[in-house]
Formats: sequence, C-alpha cells, structure tokens
Amino acid sequence: MDTALYVSLAHRSALKRKMDVVAHNIANMNTTAFKKEQVLFKEYLMDAPGTITGKVASVIDYGVSRTMTEGNLVNTGNNFDIFISGKAFLSVEGKNGDTQYTRNGRLSLDNERYITLLSGERVLDDSGSPIQLEEEERDIIIAKDGTLSVTNVDGQAEEKGKLGFKIFENLGAMKRLGTSLYRTNEIGADPEPDELRVTQKAIESSNVNAIEEITKMIDIQRAYERSGKNTNSYEDMRKDSLNRLAKVSG
Repeated sequence: MDTALYVSLAHRSALKRKMDVVAHNIANMNTTAFKKEQVLFKEYLMDAPGTITGKVASVIDYGVSRTMTEGNLVNTGNNFDIFISGKAFLSVEGKNGDTQYTRNGRLSLDNERYITLLSGERVLDDSGSPIQLEEEERDIIIAKDGTLSVTNVDGQAEEKGKLGFKIFENLGAMKRLGTSLYRTNEIGADPEPDELRVTQKAIESSNVNAIEEITKMIDIQRAYERSGKNTNSYEDMRKDSLNRLAKVSG
C-alpha cells in the first residue's frame, strides 16, 4: 500500500477509536458513578521504502485510561441509596460468584431479601458475606462508616453488620465490567476512617462533563473530515501524475 495512504488510514482509524470512546462517555453521562475514559496513543516508526529516511511516523492506540475522580452527590431520598465519598469501592458478589467492586450506590432488596445492586449483584459485608435481612426487619439505616442497622420485630434498632469497602493502589489495573463494575487481582485494603464517608439517600453522579465531551466529539469529527479531504487530494494528485506520465511515455 502507498505509504501516504497507509499513514492517512492509520490516522483515521485512530480518530474513529477516539470517537467511539467519547461517544461511550456521552452515552453514560447519566449513569451512576460512571468514570470517563480516553484512548491512549503512542507513536511508532514503520518501514517506508522510497522515502528519505526509510521510515515514516504513525500512531496506534494501545489502551484506555480511566479518570477516577469523584462524581457529584445527588440526593435521591431512597434509604437504599448511598454516596461513597473517598477512594473506596463497595464489594459485591458477581453473577459467577467472584468478588467485584463498584462505586455505584444504587441498592435494592431482591426476592430473598438480600441487599443487591439494581443489576442483581449481592452486596458483601466486611467479612465477604452477602447481607440478608429478615422478613420482619425494616427501616434500614446506613451510618457514615458503612455500618448497617435495621428496626427489628421488637421495634429496636439492631446492627446487621458493615458494608464491605476496599481501597486499591493500582486503579489502572482494574478491569471494567459493564458500566460500573470492576474486577482486579489486587488485594484491597480496608479504608481508614478518614478515607471513607457514606451518605445515605444519595448517589454519585457520572464524572463525565457533557460540554467537554461534546467539544471533543466536534474536534474529532472535523479532524476526520480534514483527513478524508487530504486523502482525496492526494489521490487526485496521484492520478494526475500517472496521467501525465502516460502522455509523456506515449
């Protein structure tokens, strides 16, 4: 393939990948605790016979980075909703039984009265066990440190345990599952008291800035169009050169 066309194709491919990630951010700007992402690119040299240096620079995407800054607090008035302030992640039991982590504090009760995410994963306590309420237990209260209390059948407040939170050093190694679940091989640490503050009846918003992402999308679209025009111009020049060469040779 012609070197100039190859470079142009690589550039447009990189722009398309970047557009996909930006579009995904925009699509999830209202998703609870969603973290925005961006593509990481690196430059590399490829062989280009016939050029002065024999090499030409191009780009390739080699991964996606995630911005883990905290979203805004959104009040909901729902007793089962929690806003997690700090760097901690809530531990949940995945559908396949493994431990996963989330910042999504939209909780609920399933048919067996286990506390779960809206997507069905069971919330774990600080010992790694699912939290289940008795039929007669009501009026759930979640303290700032994650301690969970209910009103029992006698009308008395009773502690049911503590929500399981973990803090991780290498956030970049966390693999995203869906929009708000993560998996990691790192063994998390229990958060210190000053590293976690739970607010009941609230959730964390996405940290996506809509204006910023839409601006990025416009810039990418314009860059893609410019690249296409440059490719077409090069093709026109190439055809014109071949036509001229054919006339001279004839």
